[in-house]
Amino acid sequence: MDQTEVLRPEYAAWLERVRATYEAVAYTCGYRLHDRELGRRVGAAVVVGLVRRPGVFRYQGLPFSGRIAALAEPLLAEAREGRLPTGPEWSRLRVALARVPPDVQDVFVLSCVHGRDVAEFAADLGCDRDAANSRCDEAFRLMREIGQSAGSRLAESEG
Repeated sequence: MDQTEVLRPEYAAWLERVRATYEAVAYTCGYRLHDRELGRRVGAAVVVGLVRRPGVFRYQGLPFSGRIAALAEPLLAEAREGRLPTGPEWSRLRVALARVPPDVQDVFVLSCVHGRDVAEFAADLGCDRDAANSRCDEAFRLMREIGQSAGSRLAESEG
């Protein structure tokens, strides 16, 4: 475990869900591609796509699976054509997600995982609506930044 890692229990549970998602997608895509390494690359790229649009984590079942499929299918096609980039690595993405500050973890879980609106989680956080809205914007910005950063490494590896 990284020294800078401080995980709130609900965020840790969410991160475990993301890890399980990565592993399931990596396994399934590796099987479909007959190549474990390509499957891992697709799995990590799918997780990057999910992190870029963090509101998807409030969904379970078909809506969540549908988003995964929408991200995975074009990546599978690229992999079959030999065009899949070499990055991102799951381990680096996991480290970036684990370094999210605890106060941002709280907001992320309340808004993106539990789907609470700003008015609802302002009371949970002990702040006014404007402060809660600002904190929510920051949580979304940070997650998108993590996704963009991983996606940028993915794009750089194509060149």
